[in-house]
Amino acid sequence: MSLIEQSPIVSLYRPYFDLGTFNGGPLHLYGIEFSYHNLIHQASVNYGIQVIYPSSFRESLVRETGMKEYEVDNPLQLDDGLRTKRWSKLCEYLTQYQELQPTTKLLVIKVLKSLCLHRAILEYVPAMSELEIASGSVSAKLALCRAISNLLLQEYEGKVDRSNLKELENIAKHTPLGTLTRLSAVLQLVVRYAKNFRDLESAEFWRAIATEELQKLQSSLNDFDYKLFTSIYYRAVVFVPLLQRDKDKVIQEMDVCQAYAESLTCVNEEQQKVALENQCIILESRTKEALWLGDLELAEERARKVAQMDSLDPRYRLELGEVLIKCGKIEEAIKMYRSATRLGPPRTAIAWFMAGQCHEKLGELDIACDCYLASIQMDSLAISAVERLNRLAPRLGNSALVNWTNRRLSELREQQKTTANQPKTSYIPEASSELKKAGEAIMI
Repeated sequence: MSLIEQSPIVSLYRPYFDLGTFNGGPLHLYGIEFSYHNLIHQASVNYGIQVIYPSSFRESLVRETGMKEYEVDNPLQLDDGLRTKRWSKLCEYLTQYQELQPTTKLLVIKVLKSLCLHRAILEYVPAMSELEIASGSVSAKLALCRAISNLLLQEYEGKVDRSNLKELENIAKHTPLGTLTRLSAVLQLVVRYAKNFRDLESAEFWRAIATEELQKLQSSLNDFDYKLFTSIYYRAVVFVPLLQRDKDKVIQEMDVCQAYAESLTCVNEEQQKVALENQCIILESRTKEALWLGDLELAEERARKVAQMDSLDPRYRLELGEVLIKCGKIEEAIKMYRSATRLGPPRTAIAWFMAGQCHEKLGELDIACDCYLASIQMDSLAISAVERLNRLAPRLGNSALVNWTNRRLSELREQQKTTANQPKTSYIPEASSELKKAGEAIMI
């Protein structure tokens, strides 16, 4: 048995390592399979898997599985002996990238995007001028891929400010009118201004433009594409009434969003998975909507449903665990968190940490200690887990653990002072607000 087949997690996530055998899994894995298939067959489609993970996902995957040999920023960096035929084929495209046709370049970049290789995307796709963006649809799509990757990297590095949105604004302003690329850029701006900056005026401005763009597109899109992107449109623009705290409007627009998503008629597997993922993302949003409205019963119903729909994605199990805690169902929340730990990254450390908190609430201190230790094993920079252990160790009478956590806390706090502007992906918060930042849906 090969090294990559000796771990169930590595085997499940194998496409991220070497584009190897794909046997299903969380829906985001289908993004790799579909993007590679489209590259080989030179197939261009308007839709795709929406969730794009940041570079930290790959780092978590390598760290948690110990597969250091696969720690690369560019596919060409992977050792020849570890390359599958499909990985080698991707490398052939990259070696000849500058000579490829623009449409093929775009398909290559979409594979890199699905693999979370955002630094490589910035390497192959240079920043574009306004004229280049306006020159054609492919140039604009490449510019949008670069802008999203650049934004994800900047956020990962803790550089979140309005200047990050300049590339997106150039694309939104200069891409030819009535294109999905322009609509996608505009919707990104609605979401970013609302979520990152709570800037109602800017969100309303870009929402109005998005509405115009969708109307222009209607006659040129087939039924599947129009319904899918209308659903995506409503899920993005609902941030405006959300900022306005207009509860009735939020419910109304999310109802419309969900209705479009559920009305999709699919003719192939790619459309089926795209439609299913879109429904999962909407249910995830609707769970948060129910929490915002204070309806815990509805939130639990929706969280359970989405966890069943994408049963191999630990993200949804962690979110269900959060709802169960709010409902006072601690024992069941533990089961959700423990099941999430068996599904792999990027949230394994968080799952162990939250399980530890639940066991601690039940007075099961020894088990809580084990969970916090497991969290630290998954992520050595998990300062919240160390803090919990530091408070718990005296109650367990474990002097060795007291001494170690005292030393480790001092080290981690000193690191925090010296790396204040560095990525904060290893900090596990007391609540699971971090979950809302990871793996968010990005439309391209």
